[in-house]
Amino acid sequence: MRYKQIIFDVDDTLIDFADTEDFALRSLFNSHHWPLNADLQRQYHAYNQGLWRELELGKISYEELSEKCFRVFLKQTLDLDVDGNEIMNEYRSYFGETHKLLPGVEDSLIYAKRQGYKLTILSNGEKFMQRHRLELAGIKDYFDLIVTSQEAQYSKPDSHIFDYFFSRTQIGPSETIFFGDGLKSDILGASLYHVDSIWFNHRHRKNNIPDLHPLFEVDTYPEFIALMKRDFQK
Repeated sequence: MRYKQIIFDVDDTLIDFADTEDFALRSLFNSHHWPLNADLQRQYHAYNQGLWRELELGKISYEELSEKCFRVFLKQTLDLDVDGNEIMNEYRSYFGETHKLLPGVEDSLIYAKRQGYKLTILSNGEKFMQRHRLELAGIKDYFDLIVTSQEAQYSKPDSHIFDYFFSRTQIGPSETIFFGDGLKSDILGASLYHVDSIWFNHRHRKNNIPDLHPLFEVDTYPEFIALMKRDFQK
């Protein structure tokens, strides 16, 4: 085989992030009787994505993101004063219970396992939450190694998180391929570490990084299986 190991991202690669975020946000706002509409949800999504980009660029820490997220957002949008960490912990309790898989995930994991690939995870997220969600989704046992940014203390695309990951697997970068939806985290991180990658572009986003070229781009899991069937040859 061309590769021995496949690394997967979690959110919006295995588990439907949009569904997860929608459930968690609605549950949080309902519990406090705060008003929530589609426009406010869009504002939150954009704001939260911006914070995660700052984290990926090393501008803020995971702890700062956690404390700042709802404290600032709720003050700016609803003029509410809240304890940032307390509200984030409540939000994450809802987030951690949602585990809708994207179409074709489990069939692809079964096929990859049968072909002899070592399946692993590298996720920007919390150790307990990501493992818990994978377990609830019924796919945790497919993976031989699960690494999160909380454990590594670095986030993708920082090369240090890849150092941490590869220190825990016996398969090196040249025998590994990364499958993920995050262009600026998964694909860029893999490229900087000289790991081949597949951009799972199921949201049909534009590649706005001119010099970043994943080995393949797919938008469905059947396409991913087709790549495995031809041993990732173009």
